[in-house]
Amino acid sequence: MDYLKEKFASLNWNNKIKMALDITSGLEFLHSKEIIHRDLHSKNILVNNGKLLIADFGLSKKLVDANTGSVANIMGIIGYIEPLCFSNKKYYKKDKKSDIYSLGVLLWEISSGQPPFSNYLEDKMLTYRIRFENLREEPIENTPQEYRQLYEKCWNGEPKSRP
Repeated sequence: MDYLKEKFASLNWNNKIKMALDITSGLEFLHSKEIIHRDLHSKNILVNNGKLLIADFGLSKKLVDANTGSVANIMGIIGYIEPLCFSNKKYYKKDKKSDIYSLGVLLWEISSGQPPFSNYLEDKMLTYRIRFENLREEPIENTPQEYRQLYEKCWNGEPKSRP
């Protein structure tokens, strides 16, 4: 999200929460139509007149279609992919909770101004640590507690524990 990078220094928490609400509302709308995005990350967020919009529906599926023989495609940016997807690549089916995990990472990104795990050069090590060591980004200082708690619930390694 180049917008975030360019504007980050001038954003206050009211701005960041509005950004988070835009993305969350968009995802809520998709899920209300039984559509899962399956590739939600900051490069798929557009800005139009200050409003953030979810884009790139190339991997999106109606939930009915996603649950009938279509397995998860491990395409995407590793930091946004839910941990269970890494251990069951061939058989894991993404669902709404997969998108919620990605949303949690996006919420953290809004608080930090940078993509997740930008200091990692080795994808295999990052994948391993996310899956088996429950690696997540560290909270950013001065992040409101409720906001931090929300994104931590969203990126919980256990899908049933996500909102």
